[in-house]
Amino acid sequence: MPPLDLGRITVHPLIDAVPDPVAVTWSFPAVDAAEWASVTLPGLDPAGRFQPSLGVFLVTIGATRVLCDAGIGRGPNAYLGGLEGRLPALLAAAGLTTDDVDAVVFTHLHMDHVGWASDGGAPVFGRARYFVPAADAVFFAAGAPGMGAHHAEAFEASIRPLIAAGRVTPLAGGAEILPGVTYRATPGHTPGHQAILFTADGRTLAVCGDVFHAPAQVERPDWSHRADHDAARARISRRAFIDAAAREGWILAAGHFRDGLQFGRIAAGSDRALWRPLATDGHDGGPAARAADLTTGG
Repeated sequence: MPPLDLGRITVHPLIDAVPDPVAVTWSFPAVDAAEWASVTLPGLDPAGRFQPSLGVFLVTIGATRVLCDAGIGRGPNAYLGGLEGRLPALLAAAGLTTDDVDAVVFTHLHMDHVGWASDGGAPVFGRARYFVPAADAVFFAAGAPGMGAHHAEAFEASIRPLIAAGRVTPLAGGAEILPGVTYRATPGHTPGHQAILFTADGRTLAVCGDVFHAPAQVERPDWSHRADHDAARARISRRAFIDAAAREGWILAAGHFRDGLQFGRIAAGSDRALWRPLATDGHDGGPAARAADLTTGG
């Protein structure tokens, strides 16, 4: 997919893997399947099933390359039916190596976001500094109580070795990670979940992490994914994030959204917010930053 060019900020969307589709009621168990028909842009596959991308974003701000999240890792991933990640190959296709990454910043520490942090105990991104949400660092180090074993195991395999090596910096919400890069607290999906905000030349790009799993949640922020650790708190975070994004005109990057929907803005409607994807280039479904998208919202 082509990069999104925002001037001093450039974003490469990189899809580490795509799992098999599942019934939408499996992923959103409290939402009746028929309710999805009332949503303007559900973000499901043509058969009405939920099939998320397991995507990450390589963001260049100035001369600094920041990887936001780290996919599922080499694999095969037993929890995901033997899926194998392809992030290093995708970087190579963009003319980069893992040593070209200056920083790895995690929105949270779930299994599908930390896999390529390390491989066999060694950091995959040899020159990079690693930044994690502080509350997640504490929670996962304690065994991630109440979460699936696959998340705890991924932390032990991918993050614990980096902590032991002194490569990890925990930061709280609102903290400056790097010049122009800050965390924004969005707890609920995990105790320390954070969005990552990049600001330059009057524009803000917000990497959402798992504030959203499907575009429908912009329109229906009360809909909770089954992986939300504290669904009530996640709903509060999602509503506040939607309000801020619409008010401030942020450009959003959502790694679990399907191809062509990853980049967008939130438009405040009369009775509900809407996901407005950025224009696509009409050839391979990749996002293209047209002037109207970047100045007027679409």
